[in-house]
Amino acid sequence: MQPAALQPLGFWTARAGEAIRARTRGRLAELGVTQPEWWVLHQLSLHPTGMSDGDIVSVVGPNDSDEAIVHAIASGIERGWIARSGELVRLTDTGTQRFHAAAEVQRELNDERRQGISDRDYATTIEVLQRTITNVGGDAWHW
Repeated sequence: MQPAALQPLGFWTARAGEAIRARTRGRLAELGVTQPEWWVLHQLSLHPTGMSDGDIVSVVGPNDSDEAIVHAIASGIERGWIARSGELVRLTDTGTQRFHAAAEVQRELNDERRQGISDRDYATTIEVLQRTITNVGGDAWHW
């Protein structure tokens, strides 16, 4: 294999993204939660008084299609994790319990991904990726 400095960044970021998504989705599936449902549960955990569907889509939509996020909201309502009150949706007690279970899985996955990687190296990686996105004319942010 070529030295790291000569290898294509796009190849490695794509492979890392695929591997992380597959591992995350597999572990969440063990709880009966999809990744888009997790994103919705997470956002609602941060907004206990509720959020509008549009606000949720605007925050987590860049992670997937708007349709996937709308479907995750509808699925959460159907499963009893989310309740609608007027224009807002919020977590139910069951949804809060599901959120906490999924949050524990996310903590475990984060620990797994960061094995052997210092906080400084991790931060440098994120900063390099952010700079690369800007360098090629992209625009990305994370809540």
